[in-house]
Amino acid sequence: MAEHNHSGETVLAFLLGGVVGAAVGVLLAPCSGEDTRRKLGDWFDESRSKTKEFIEKEREVLIAKKDQVSAAWEAGKKAYHDAGGQS
Repeated sequence: MAEHNHSGETVLAFLLGGVVGAAVGVLLAPCSGEDTRRKLGDWFDESRSKTKEFIEKEREVLIAKKDQVSAAWEAGKKAYHDAGGQS
């Protein structure tokens, strides 16, 4: 049977679990409303920054994979043409 790569789903589940856990932890902490709002704001800013970094890294991976596929496609077309195939 073919194996499926679920790493994207695993990362998403991990991130979602972290978000929920952090939010619950902050909300249940014995702090004043002002401190809680400040902590939530700081946490949100940090999470947004990490999410942007993650998305940029994944974007770079996808671009590299696209370049590999394009190169393989062109090499296949050239090999087909060189072998006497029609283009």
